[in-house]
Amino acid sequence: MIDHTFLSYSKINLHLQVLYKRPDGYHEIETIFYRVPLNDQLHISTKPGRGLTILCSQPKVPLDSSNTIAKAYRLLCHHLGEEPGIEVMVQKKVPIGGGLGGGSANAAAFLLAINKLLKLKLPRTTLMDMGRKVGADVPFFLLEKPAALAKGVGQDLTPLKAGLRGILLLTLPPFGVSAAWAYSHLSFPLTPPSTDINILAPFVERGEIRELGSRAFNHLEDPVFSRYPLLESVKRGLQERGAAMVLLSGSGSTLFGIFDDIQKAQEGAFWMSKMGWGTIQVLLKDGGV
Repeated sequence: MIDHTFLSYSKINLHLQVLYKRPDGYHEIETIFYRVPLNDQLHISTKPGRGLTILCSQPKVPLDSSNTIAKAYRLLCHHLGEEPGIEVMVQKKVPIGGGLGGGSANAAAFLLAINKLLKLKLPRTTLMDMGRKVGADVPFFLLEKPAALAKGVGQDLTPLKAGLRGILLLTLPPFGVSAAWAYSHLSFPLTPPSTDINILAPFVERGEIRELGSRAFNHLEDPVFSRYPLLESVKRGLQERGAAMVLLSGSGSTLFGIFDDIQKAQEGAFWMSKMGWGTIQVLLKDGGV
């Protein structure tokens, strides 16, 4: 057995507008995905016989059929008409329940890896069809682009150039938030906030962080902040410390701040460390990851 290592990147949502709940139970959204360097590592090898074995460095990750990699494997087997013997060891760095798409990224990285390792030569369209059945964020990671405007349930994708530059500060709260819970507690006011997502896209591509930050929002902040008011306080604290933009990523619990001044970013990280929360600082540059 030869162990091959593949990187599984995470994402932030630079904007997330929930339009309505669809008859199928999903929510129609408009969002902007932006890939960030924080990643898991997937160590993948073939093994004798049939079936999938999943191991993980994080004991909280389920290793049964609910794992996104297991879901992707079942779809792949159905397409191939066979069950190749595969072992996957996930070195987990992306927080669970952080709104960074770690599980979706794992599934996407797995599909891309197996397509390469087994020399299946499956077209990207086929992989994207499988990804859609695993989760709404999976197609973005299969796209292998640094940023994308997404509509529908997050699967109607338009690639964007990654033009943001600055310091990205990711907060790491000691708890996660269930996306299912956040969406189920979302209310739709008679006059909800609204922003044309097509207006925001050029700000992303041109790297105009403050213009983007003044217009972008995340609808899921309302239910999440209601349950976890400390997150709202942290958002205000990062804004007061000079962040050009602060938002909850997806359903959280990760908040991200983008700074255009490295000293202010360091002050924000120091302030967070005094609260006892972990932080990750990432340099954003043209072209993304």
